[in-house]
Amino acid sequence: MDWEATFLNDRYFDLAVVANFVVTNDAEEEAYLRTYFGEAPGEYRRARFYLMRQIAHMSYAMVFMLISSRGKAIELDTTAPDFRDFHNRIWAGEVSLATDEAKLQYARVHINQILENMRSERFENALRIVSGQHASASWVDLLIPSDPVW
Repeated sequence: MDWEATFLNDRYFDLAVVANFVVTNDAEEEAYLRTYFGEAPGEYRRARFYLMRQIAHMSYAMVFMLISSRGKAIELDTTAPDFRDFHNRIWAGEVSLATDEAKLQYARVHINQILENMRSERFENALRIVSGQHASASWVDLLIPSDPVW
């Protein structure tokens, strides 16, 4: 259940939101997913999780642009800090998201990260794996996946 939005949420989204803050490498990702699932996550779960991390980046970028712009045009072609570096600075208390400019910078950080990730081989592989899993699925299987959210 996503209590902020009050609907049954895909569990991969909540996993992705947390991971985008604390998971910094492949070994941590493997341990994180193994702990959650109680077993090795396997190729499909890792791929679905990776794609959901990209959706989380998009969501954060949209929300932070919306709340920081206050109806004004946004200049997106400016540079932004590295995603991991920015988060480390948030954790260290060096960056506060209290100002509109900081929120906009955070949106840019997410945009840059998703663009970088979408150009990666891992992104292509994740799309192939997840789409292959669902290619022959019936409409019932797509509505009620074998890896349910509940």
